[in-house]
Amino acid sequence: MTRRRLTVAVVACATALGSVASLTALSVFSPVTTAVQADTVVEPTPSAATQDPSPSASQSPAKIENVVFIIADDLDWELFRQIPRLAELQDQGVTFTNHTVVDSLCCPSRVSILRSQYIHNHLVISNLEETGGGWATFTKRNEQVSNLPVWLSNAGVRTGMFGKYLNGYPDRDALTYIPPGWDEWAVPTTRGESYSGYDYTLNVNGKLEDFGRRPVDFLNDVITRKATAFIRESSGPFFAMLSTYSPHKPSPIANRNKETHGVTGAPRTPTYNAFGVNEPPWLQRFRARTDEQQAGDDRIWRRRAQSAESVADSVGAVLFALRDSGKAENTLVVISADNGYHLGHFRLPKGKRTPYAFDTVVPLVMVGPGVIPGTRISAMTSAIDLAPTFTEIFGRQAPAWVDGRSLKPFVDTGQAPVPWRTGVLSESLGESGPGDPDYQRGNPPQFDALRTEKWLYVEYKDGSRTLYDRESDPYELVNLMPVADPALVAQLAAQTRALAACAGPQCRVADMMPVVGETPALPTATPTPTESPSVTPAPSPSPTS
Repeated sequence: MTRRRLTVAVVACATALGSVASLTALSVFSPVTTAVQADTVVEPTPSAATQDPSPSASQSPAKIENVVFIIADDLDWELFRQIPRLAELQDQGVTFTNHTVVDSLCCPSRVSILRSQYIHNHLVISNLEETGGGWATFTKRNEQVSNLPVWLSNAGVRTGMFGKYLNGYPDRDALTYIPPGWDEWAVPTTRGESYSGYDYTLNVNGKLEDFGRRPVDFLNDVITRKATAFIRESSGPFFAMLSTYSPHKPSPIANRNKETHGVTGAPRTPTYNAFGVNEPPWLQRFRARTDEQQAGDDRIWRRRAQSAESVADSVGAVLFALRDSGKAENTLVVISADNGYHLGHFRLPKGKRTPYAFDTVVPLVMVGPGVIPGTRISAMTSAIDLAPTFTEIFGRQAPAWVDGRSLKPFVDTGQAPVPWRTGVLSESLGESGPGDPDYQRGNPPQFDALRTEKWLYVEYKDGSRTLYDRESDPYELVNLMPVADPALVAQLAAQTRALAACAGPQCRVADMMPVVGETPALPTATPTPTESPSVTPAPSPSPTS
């Protein structure tokens, strides 16, 4: 057995043993905590091996009457695949392998999800009011009066929000305020404390409830309990949004998951500690990570993995509650993230604000009626597509001013409708500063990035540009701009600028612009991956598979 295969085997065995240990530990928890996790443990999610993957088994098109949307915070594809219970979801549902966030920053990304708008249209460009973002900017622009929960509520759908909402919520003089459209509400009013998982206050339907540091107070468990209770109690069509703080730093860990992932470390993909070819100026200043820094990366990543197990706990609890209440056959469960994440990629310290796939291409998996298990869809999708999708599932249409498209045809058929968009936009328009939970030094300049199935084209505010061939260079190591066909670059630039200026129906024209051109010869990359002797990191077969 080769060293690499042995490493994979060791990691798989250790991770499996860690999962078993965490489930066994649940039996010693208090009755309240055990009740939450009973949803995860009593009846595990069926594996793909027990399901018929054929289209006839899905009985498509099935009637979807309810939607549960589980959104994690800073859950990238590499980490998603290291959590066995999350990775297995791909065999149970449909996976969108090119699902792209508009901005890999919490508040702008979440507003794009709720409003189905690019950043340049909703203009919540950061997490803080001082830098043009946050809850305060959202409400100053009166955007809370027309977004996903309002549209669903107007359609007669019972709505529930559980967990992280928008950065800066609520106003200090309105702690019990509930935004329009939400029927059930359990959202923290404390800010930094909520990220730790303990010592926080929840606004529960207009009443403030304080939580301490007991195991039963762990935030992810509390919001999961409330979400599953909402599922069980709902008698008509419902939409539940379960928004975890995990695995965002400081990566809160449930006691039952503290012994998991003992050998998990930062994945040593081809981008880890690597030098790309023709790197943009902002990236060139980063030096190779030292052995000490790499060991630190492994510690941070291991904690992220332990924290992400809570996301899997939430998914399992939701799936069990649906089966146990007889609602599984008519409920679509959607799992995604607001941002990706990087740690050691291209020698970078921890962060998430680059245009590269590890930051902007995030998990999107849908499980439920009519979905063909094991389906992979590579068509370009965006966070702005979620609100129109959910609205159409409930028999309505999103307002004409939205920028996104409905993904319901994918859910119904497992295939991309024809025609479909050719590219999606990511844009970084704001800046974070001290006091922002996502503040990091060394972020790239502001940028507009066009991502297609084949190309990643980026225009930075400092005038630099990069171009990567995603088919021959899936890890985006080689910048082809110095040798690229000028006609190809002109087409990519035209679509990027059209998307960066579009609004509403214009966006659904700009995102379909054709791109043709010659592919230049690919220079040889010079990655310098290194491996810490203290860990056996799980390999990653491809960036977004």
